[in-house]
Amino acid sequence: MNIKHIPLLFLFMATNAIRSAETVTEYYLDTVDSGEGFWPCLFYELNYNTDLSQAERAKWYSLEEDESYWREGFGPFSIDENKFLVTQWQSSVHPILIRRHFTLTAEDLLKISIGVVNLTYSYDEYPTFWLNGTKLYSTSGWNDNNYATFRVPNARKSLLVEGDNVLCVSLRQGEGGGHIDYGLSVTYDATHTDIGLVSPEEDEGQVYNLQGQAVNSKSYSGIIITQGKKIIKK
Repeated sequence: MNIKHIPLLFLFMATNAIRSAETVTEYYLDTVDSGEGFWPCLFYELNYNTDLSQAERAKWYSLEEDESYWREGFGPFSIDENKFLVTQWQSSVHPILIRRHFTLTAEDLLKISIGVVNLTYSYDEYPTFWLNGTKLYSTSGWNDNNYATFRVPNARKSLLVEGDNVLCVSLRQGEGGGHIDYGLSVTYDATHTDIGLVSPEEDEGQVYNLQGQAVNSKSYSGIIITQGKKIIKK
C-alpha cells in the first residue's frame, strides 16, 4: 500500500465511525427527566394491596379494558411535593393503577425494529409494568428520586403495534413516601436510511434475514433482504 494513501484511509474510517454513531432518541412516553414535564393518563386507586391480584385477574392492563370508570389525570404521582408531584397520590393508604396510551406509526415501528427501546422509571414502591396486555417488567423496593432504565428485550418489541398502544404500571401502598414517573423511548441509528416498508411487488422471490439465511417470505416478519434491499416485512 502506498503510504500516501494511509491518511485518506484513516479519514474514511473516521467518517464512517462518526456516521455509525449518529444516534437519535425519540420519546413515545415522556418523563419529567426528558424535559416535557407532566403527562396525561388514566388512573385508579385501589383500597388494599390484596386488591392488586384481583385487578390482575380482571386484566386491568389490557387494551380492551373498559376505561369509562377510570379517572383522567396527569402524572407524575407522588405523596411528597419534593418527588415529582403533579397529582397527589396517598401512597401510604392506597395502591394505584395507571394507564398511558400512545400511538405508533409504521415509521415508528421501523425505528423500533433497528433501535433500542428503553423503559425509564422512578418509583416507590414495587412497580409492575404491562405493555399491551403482557407483563413487561417488575422490580422490588424503591429508588427515591433516581431513574432506572430497563432495556426492552428484542423479543418483547413485537408487543408494540401500529396504532394504539398502552403502557401500564401498578404500585403498592407502602409506608412513608411514594411516587411514580415513567416513560418509553427508542434510540436508533439515523444513518439507516436504506430500510423501507415492504410493498406487494417487492415481496417476491427468495428473501433472507439479516444473517443471510433464506426465510419463507409468507410467514416471516421483521427486517428482510430482497432484491438487494432491506425492508420491513409485517
